[in-house]
Amino acid sequence: MSKFYTLDLVGLILYFSGLFGYRFFLACMLRRHPDRLFLGKLQAYRNAWIATLSGGKDCIVVVQTLRNTIMSASFLASTSIVLIMGAFNLVPHLNTLERVINIIDIFGSPDPDLQVMKILIMIIILSYSFLNFTWYIREANYLGFMLNVPKDKLDKIEGGDSTATLSKLFLTAGINFSLGMRGYYFLIPLFMWLFSPVLMIIAIIVILFVLIRRDLGKDRIVTVKV
Repeated sequence: MSKFYTLDLVGLILYFSGLFGYRFFLACMLRRHPDRLFLGKLQAYRNAWIATLSGGKDCIVVVQTLRNTIMSASFLASTSIVLIMGAFNLVPHLNTLERVINIIDIFGSPDPDLQVMKILIMIIILSYSFLNFTWYIREANYLGFMLNVPKDKLDKIEGGDSTATLSKLFLTAGINFSLGMRGYYFLIPLFMWLFSPVLMIIAIIVILFVLIRRDLGKDRIVTVKV
């Protein structure tokens, strides 16, 4: 194994470590210290919104708000499909792509099988984003029905206070949307990998820095009161 191929391997390990490691880190923080995460504050907003509008108090606002978020998720899910088709279309044109890559890439492996693997990983990540966005649409549709049911009837169906159930459903939907967006963010290093593992490693570091700054920056640390 040459040093050039080793750099590709290092980039790939760093990529999956960042992708799954950051997801695990956020899950632990959200469970133990939600007040230190922007996601924790966002969930407090969701809970306040549910408490204000549950029980069919303002059906138009509920439907319009959820409709706007569903449209965003639908657009991003459709974009995932278009990008997946574009990635598949790269496979029969690898010879042309290889000539462009060879001009830039002086550190990565020239193995054509590795180029195919890069494209397949991109397709997997895009499929992951598509799944999360469509799952968000599914959960948001359920939420739209439930928020328009009178609270006493919903409490009877749930066998107790339905607010916690609605909050959990909204949290799950929000997490799926975030995972879909994170798939797009982590698509950038894979695209950079087509040209050079060095560019890939730099992109991973930049993406992680931006995400950590957004989720744990000093201006994001708040005291959440629900």
